[in-house]
Amino acid sequence: MDKMEKEVKRYTSWRDEYKSKLTTAEEVVKLIKSNDVIVMPGGHCIPHDFSVALGKRAEELRNVTICLGLALKLYDYMQPQFKESFHIETPFVGPVERICMEWKTAEYVPLHLNEMGLWMDRKKPNVAVMVVTPPDEEGYMNRSCFGGLVPKRAIERAELVIVEVNPGTPWLNGDDLKIHVSEVDYIIESNAELTEIGDIPITEVERSIAHYIADMIPDGSTIQLGLGGLANAIGYFLKDKKDLGAHTEVVQNSFKELMEKGVVNGVRKNFYPGKVLATFCVGDRKLWDFVDHNEDIIFTEVEYNNNPYIIGQNDNLISVNNALMIDLTGQVASESIRHKQYSGTGGQVNFVVGAKYSKGGKSIIALNSTFTDKEGKLKSRIVPFLPSGTIVSTSRNDVEYVVTEYGVAHLRYKGVSARVKELINIAHPDFRDELRFQARRFDWI
Repeated sequence: MDKMEKEVKRYTSWRDEYKSKLTTAEEVVKLIKSNDVIVMPGGHCIPHDFSVALGKRAEELRNVTICLGLALKLYDYMQPQFKESFHIETPFVGPVERICMEWKTAEYVPLHLNEMGLWMDRKKPNVAVMVVTPPDEEGYMNRSCFGGLVPKRAIERAELVIVEVNPGTPWLNGDDLKIHVSEVDYIIESNAELTEIGDIPITEVERSIAHYIADMIPDGSTIQLGLGGLANAIGYFLKDKKDLGAHTEVVQNSFKELMEKGVVNGVRKNFYPGKVLATFCVGDRKLWDFVDHNEDIIFTEVEYNNNPYIIGQNDNLISVNNALMIDLTGQVASESIRHKQYSGTGGQVNFVVGAKYSKGGKSIIALNSTFTDKEGKLKSRIVPFLPSGTIVSTSRNDVEYVVTEYGVAHLRYKGVSARVKELINIAHPDFRDELRFQARRFDWI
């Protein structure tokens, strides 16, 4: 049955419509054609059964583009032998995407996360596929943890909308994430196990960084913590704070503890008081159970949530994000190791700029002062110049505070010589003399 036939059919109830649209993954993937553009969410909202069935059609299809992000499983359509059949485009880069980029089956799309809607406007996907919750009493399903990364207007414009209903998926509070049975064309039911993301053990270096940052966050602030282990770790060191709010891109495991302890309660929040605003959720089953139908959190599409102007409506917004490297003038590299894409721009710049718009706001870039290379040698993450090919994620014009385990550097509105001195002071002691030597060589100090 094609879509036109489904559109004219009348149903006595949404339950009858649901039953009528039920199919299998094996059947529905037969509707995918060569040259289709498919949009999916990320994480465990990438539909598992559909993806497995789609991979089995690799020999029959050519030039199918799949737009997704932060994949947690490696599917057949990502394999190098099928790169003529499928091509992945992604604004997120994690371990799976890094493998796929090495295989030339995936390509990174540079963009700020609040531009996801504009990207979809340009790509014009004709197929939308996603994991959803079972329907509620009114026939609405929920697009869940990564649904806010796919703009609703892209779904509405798609010629074919397929949902994979998984009962293990949490229902996230927010009208943006609702999708009615009548708005979809085909329904698959699945009991596929959802991939959890647990906490990475917190290192002593991260503890030191977290303590510095905690001292920079006054009671009553509204916080944003970026995606990743360090930002999540920082959340665990805010337990002694009072009356924090949150307007953040991602809810991670540490937010659960902060909300349960009453640290994040939003009572002093001037924008959506008492509510946490977010777009997506990354964590384990305990976090999913916590966010399920939790009306203290409002999940909105990323185009709204990450709009710097919207972020700036929060007074005292404290933005905390990670970096891989920084040069002595303040250019922040958060997404590549030389020319190799390691992660993505994400919403870092959205929140750095949003914090600038916030009355009393501040933005913080956090990074370990060193890393160990493949030969086991200790290297500084604070460098005179970024290595050739390295992508600048956040301009030095926008950087305010930089924190390592050795302290805090305040850069905004300071000249180059002052910036250089501030950053050398928070570099690892073993590298400070060399950094001073290089800075004098270039007449910076």
